Amino acid sequence: MHRSIRKAIHRIETSRMEIFIQIVLVFIVPVALIYAKIIPIQDRVFVLAGMVTLFTIVLVYEKWTPGMFFLQENSIKKYFLPYLVFTIIMMLLLIGFGEYIIKNEEIKRWWTHSHFLYLFFIVSFFQEVAYRGYLIPALGKLSRNVPMIVLTNTLIFVFLHTIFPNPMVGLPVAFVGGLGFAIMYLRYPSLPLIILSHAALNFCAVLYGFFIIPGVTH
Repeated sequence: MHRSIRKAIHRIETSRMEIFIQIVLVFIVPVALIYAKIIPIQDRVFVLAGMVTLFTIVLVYEKWTPGMFFLQENSIKKYFLPYLVFTIIMMLLLIGFGEYIIKNEEIKRWWTHSHFLYLFFIVSFFQEVAYRGYLIPALGKLSRNVPMIVLTNTLIFVFLHTIFPNPMVGLPVAFVGGLGFAIMYLRYPSLPLIILSHAALNFCAVLYGFFIIPGVTH
């Protein structure tokens, strides 16, 4: 675990029970409502808005500072190469998995879909701020076991993707991606870089139809 992550963990003064409740309310309950079909998948935008609202309340309550999200310019310069290599490797794996193993075709005229115009970056931004920027230090407050932090972070990230169809394909992709993001962030904490990496991989994953919801416009 990078020493900067340890510093962020030490700055969290909330009790373990409060952190556990925050994680359940922000990351588990909203997704569970969609998964259980209590809230229709078509209304997922409202659920996302609720998650963002709850998450913002948590950050204000916890008095999180920008420094705890590793936005410093020096971290971008320092870790640019590792993230570039990671992103290229993961993109090649996604393309190979989609085109040669699953044999999915690329979405035609992708530039006419709202997801590719702006949603993929917005979603990637929120997921990395919440799932890596906040959740990893929060999990570090619950346990100092690094493999446990990585695994728990990955599984919570995978749970987010259970609302999509074809779980036999989507969930393994989410697991590998979530595992990679968690490891990278713990080793090279830089929120801007991991957001850009996630956005590139998100674009590629949806391009090959891994997270397409039939009948729902992207």
